[in-house]
Amino acid sequence: MTATYFQDFTRDNGLPVTVEYSFSQGSDTACVEIVEAWPNTPEFDALCQRRNDIRWARSRPPLWQSCTVVWLNLRIWFAGRAARLTDAERERMETWLIEHHEYEPYYPDWEDAL
Repeated sequence: MTATYFQDFTRDNGLPVTVEYSFSQGSDTACVEIVEAWPNTPEFDALCQRRNDIRWARSRPPLWQSCTVVWLNLRIWFAGRAARLTDAERERMETWLIEHHEYEPYYPDWEDAL
């Protein structure tokens, strides 16, 4: 199972983004692939928090709840489109991640006790 990691960056236009990436320790070279990027702003976090509150609290009538969740999903999707990385940004970030990632293999504590 491939592990994913998270790193904060700033895009060329000044928008702070968080990227999720996978790291594969290869025999010759390391391989990094950015899986997803989303805005790292308080407004985006507030939208996601509001959507999760509505989904899990269920304090509103189902029809109003469904309409609100759809509206929030659209706003989150538009905000996510603004955080899409260009090819040059993606390449630069992947290069930086290869240079600065510290590979730590997964070893559960209980295996050391055996």
